[in-house]
Amino acid sequence: MAEKFTVGLDLGGTKLAGALVHSNGEILSFHKASILHLKTGSPKIQQRQIIDLMATMILNFKKEFPHAFQAPQFAGVGLASAGPMNVDKGCLLNPTNFPGWKTAPLQKDLVEVLSRNRIKTPVAFQNDAIAAALAEGWMGGAKGLKSFAVVTIGTGIGSGVIFNGQPAQTNGMGSEFGHLIIQNNLIQSSKDLRHNTVEGIASGTGILRRAKSMGFKGSSIEELVQTLEGGEKKYQILFDDAADALAALCYNLSIGFNLEKILFSGGLIKVRSLYYERMKKRYLSLVNEMNPYFRCPIQVAKGLNQAGVLGAAYLPYLSDLKRGPRSPRK
Repeated sequence: MAEKFTVGLDLGGTKLAGALVHSNGEILSFHKASILHLKTGSPKIQQRQIIDLMATMILNFKKEFPHAFQAPQFAGVGLASAGPMNVDKGCLLNPTNFPGWKTAPLQKDLVEVLSRNRIKTPVAFQNDAIAAALAEGWMGGAKGLKSFAVVTIGTGIGSGVIFNGQPAQTNGMGSEFGHLIIQNNLIQSSKDLRHNTVEGIASGTGILRRAKSMGFKGSSIEELVQTLEGGEKKYQILFDDAADALAALCYNLSIGFNLEKILFSGGLIKVRSLYYERMKKRYLSLVNEMNPYFRCPIQVAKGLNQAGVLGAAYLPYLSDLKRGPRSPRK
């Protein structure tokens, strides 16, 4: 079979990443751009600006590798984003990363903008953590497994569960385990709910919010890590709490699905020395106490923080997610 090419787009809360990917999994070109300056104005304006940025990124790939976009080599575009979302309808639904957006038809809007730029192609749409999980099952640390999960740790906490070979979703929705409640007794309002979930405690956003309540004056996780490494050890408790929350998430996934493996990816993987070993030890303690037969390996995803774009690039090869993945090389 002739070689194929796809574009994978990974939309996060602070950045848009994109890659042109060969059907053997090789990333031919990778670009990343901040979207913070685009998150101003009305929701419609924000959506239009971000869609335009996606289209510009794809057009730049076409300029770099024009042969990859010729028929029949070009198989399409995959778009992955944090949710909540309805994958079947191609819409974000009150997305956590974009307050005020309500229903955002990203899939349809991107198809239309690309068409106006003379790129007529289907756009596949999926939760970013499920896309990362599909990438790990395609050619990463979960290759050959039937039931596994990828947890993405970044601006939010994503959870992509593949159960018996299928994404754990119903009617286009689901697999939002980052929103599992950790401290129910502290929840009195919707704000309390957001702050007392796994995401509220272990995401970059949650850690930074809690650090500022402790007197931190910086504006990024990178600055917080530098402060911690500089000797201000009082902030270590934040990463300890994150480790414990992630351990609870792994415990719940293990006993809920009897998974074969749990893998971690995302931007905060690069600072995993602050939480990863504690998380694994706490998880083992919890699951062994409950029933060691539910225990599964925990590993860093091979795709690291590029798992999202790789998984997104794999989406066009899936003729129907409900029937499971179809290898682009067959």
